[in-house]
Amino acid sequence: MSRQINDRMLWPKGKRKAFTLSYDDGITQDIRFIKMLNQRGIKATFNLNSGLFGQEELVSAGKEEVTHNKLSQEEVLSVYRDHEIAGHGKYHVCMTGMDSGRCIAEILEDRKTLEGITCKPVTGFAYAFGAFDSEVMKAVKACGMTYARTIAGSHKFDIPQDFFAWNPTCHHDDEQLFELTDEFLSDKFYFSLVTPAKLFYVWGHSYEFDQCDNWDHIESFLDRVGGHEEVWYASNGEIQAYVEAFRRLVFTADGKYVYNPSAIPVYLGGMFTNRFIELPPGQLQALIEPINM
Repeated sequence: MSRQINDRMLWPKGKRKAFTLSYDDGITQDIRFIKMLNQRGIKATFNLNSGLFGQEELVSAGKEEVTHNKLSQEEVLSVYRDHEIAGHGKYHVCMTGMDSGRCIAEILEDRKTLEGITCKPVTGFAYAFGAFDSEVMKAVKACGMTYARTIAGSHKFDIPQDFFAWNPTCHHDDEQLFELTDEFLSDKFYFSLVTPAKLFYVWGHSYEFDQCDNWDHIESFLDRVGGHEEVWYASNGEIQAYVEAFRRLVFTADGKYVYNPSAIPVYLGGMFTNRFIELPPGQLQALIEPINM
């Protein structure tokens, strides 16, 4: 016998699936990619290097050589207006092994420039090359960031326990991408001791679609994953802010009531029921009655 309290986090409107994307470097291929996203109502986070705006380069990384031209500072606001802008380091340097002062300069100067463009807080980050150590992580936190993404694919839909070591589900060229997509979209019971809510997180660089000549690949993927009423399409920052709002909830010791001290409505339900409650900002509310298993 087990008593299951219906205090688990669900996504907004009681949804059990959320999808987010993260793309790096702020390059011209993002323009074509964003048109594809906007046509399908999908949000993404774009991680920019403000010290490299406008630079024209080529990239190969062992594959076909293609352009890696950075958008100009003047283009940033219009290109990314429907999506989240996040940091990626001013000059895209590997900070692993650096002292804290240089790490902070690389992160904070990038943040300040991006905030000067957007006129709003920029608190998301992606580690350049996916490289970080404890000193880099401390610097990211010291610069006021609220999350930082790695490049280590988890092949899972779990909510990150540590948002400063946020592992995506997979890269867009992962051989399991479509298998994971079908699993994510499935309504089969998703077992997790933390929450039944799933998070599918895909990352990459849009220049890779030129390298691999597979724009059709990403379009097929977006066609399959987009357009589902039961999915919350959100930026990385929206995901992080929502989860943190849930984690700030205050429950009574008997598990009957919950208070929401944040400014974000939070939705709660259970593993074994489709019922849910909406907990508005600043409100106290009774939870759904527990289920005896």
